[in-house]
Amino acid sequence: MMKRPTWTLRWEAEMSVGIPEIDEDHKQFFDMINLLNRSIIDRMEPAAIKKRMQLIIDDAERHFSQEERLFKEWQYPDIEGHALSHGRALKALYEVNEKFIPYGFDSAWVDAGLRVKSILVDHILNEDMKYAIFYRNSLNVDSHVKA
Repeated sequence: MMKRPTWTLRWEAEMSVGIPEIDEDHKQFFDMINLLNRSIIDRMEPAAIKKRMQLIIDDAERHFSQEERLFKEWQYPDIEGHALSHGRALKALYEVNEKFIPYGFDSAWVDAGLRVKSILVDHILNEDMKYAIFYRNSLNVDSHVKA
């Protein structure tokens, strides 16, 4: 019997931005992506797969809004640049969702699942690490000022 491929995402400590509420959201993204990819591997009904995809998009929209509110509170200097990266990530997710063909080829479904994984993981590892560094540095400055 041939073993099915797995694309399970695992949370690693180095993925942490050091802000518990944001890290929890990121872990939730991983869980949702794993469920999406599991549904593709298990060949669930197309409507169920699309529903899981939409849940990821809805959660990404909520999460990105939350991050942008926090950026204003922190006076993060690259709010605009990061907001643009959120827009690009959402646009890419919308495109993947729109291209889901209910009875398409398995390879197209697999490609879509891998694309969703890539979009969100790349965003966390590249874009979010920029504000994580800013956040940690500003905490260090604040703790020295208070001392």
